[in-house]
Amino acid sequence: MTDGGAAMGALHTPLGLSGSGRQRYAAAMTLYQAGVISEAALEVYRICSPLDAQDPASLLIERRLPLPPGVVAP
Repeated sequence: MTDGGAAMGALHTPLGLSGSGRQRYAAAMTLYQAGVISEAALEVYRICSPLDAQDPASLLIERRLPLPPGVVAP
């Protein structure tokens, strides 16, 4: 995934779909490499990656990290 727009879209993969946590993490890695999200935010997506139903936005808020562009608070 090299396109930032595609990565942003993948970051919004619906919760609960099989493999969706890993898709969100891959998108977050692309956005981290592009300087869009912080290393701390990337870590949240890594933690959530095996948990398809876990909303990374909740953990970002809990850790007082900014939400990536377009991510809405739960």
